[in-house]
Amino acid sequence: MSESDAREDLSFYQEQSEISSPGKYEPLFAGLPTGIHELARVVQGLLLHQFWILDEKNYGITAKELKTSGRNLNDEINLRSVEEILDLAVQRDDRPLTAPRGPKKRVVGNCRDYSVLLVSLLRQQGVPARVRSGVARYFLPQEGHLEDHFIAEYWNAGEQRWQRADAQIDAVQRKALGISMDMTDLPPNQFLDAAESYAELTEGRVAPEKIGIFDFKGEMYVHYKLISDLACVNSVEVLPWEGWGICEGLGALSEEDLELLEKIAGILAKMSEGTRGWREARKLFETHPKLKIPEDYQPHYFELPAFND
Repeated sequence: MSESDAREDLSFYQEQSEISSPGKYEPLFAGLPTGIHELARVVQGLLLHQFWILDEKNYGITAKELKTSGRNLNDEINLRSVEEILDLAVQRDDRPLTAPRGPKKRVVGNCRDYSVLLVSLLRQQGVPARVRSGVARYFLPQEGHLEDHFIAEYWNAGEQRWQRADAQIDAVQRKALGISMDMTDLPPNQFLDAAESYAELTEGRVAPEKIGIFDFKGEMYVHYKLISDLACVNSVEVLPWEGWGICEGLGALSEEDLELLEKIAGILAKMSEGTRGWREARKLFETHPKLKIPEDYQPHYFELPAFND
């Protein structure tokens, strides 16, 4: 890959996407800290993870309590853009973003939301950054389970590598999970992107029932994650339950479909190694009839059953 191509790749990830853009809240990003640890804390002070409010012992609050106050938590977890997330955050507390909100005032979301918000903050400071869709080892390590997850990664110019950061794991979750590693510079093999997840299953290093989330596991799951991750590296930072095109037929894939997924895995693997594969990913995502997003596309609205009780 030429030096000019590499610069184009990185410059693409410096630009806000339609989803990561803060929109009218851009002024709130002025004067924020530049360190990755500090930016992760800003994100943690704005969001509350949907699964971690099912037990009061975590943050001293439950989903039921938030619902009683009149909040529609399913609406909150379906917010797609950073601007929409900030809409709610600012309505509830209009202090600077560096002021951590109490749990009751945070926006309820999931790992993807923590990731896209961190990416938004980094891009606003001119740092190449992107969301990655894959699995993590550190949620259920005793069970050897690879749990569905999203993280952010940004270009570490000094070390010429993509550095992976998980903004979701705050002090509460770190203690509960017994985590001691630096979550803003994840060690290798702790988070596996979609290509790594695909290889983990197809090469027999994980059993099908040990990779995925809820009942969505195994081969169908890793195939779906390839599309999710491909979208993310194309700066379409999808919600965890979005799907179109090839995603609608994952239960009955043709040989041609399987070859396409294998090709995607190869491209994503190159992208994780450095600044290769970007042009291939862009062309494939924007032109292939089973991968390009339809003009009339509307994301599926997901309802977490616990939020309907």
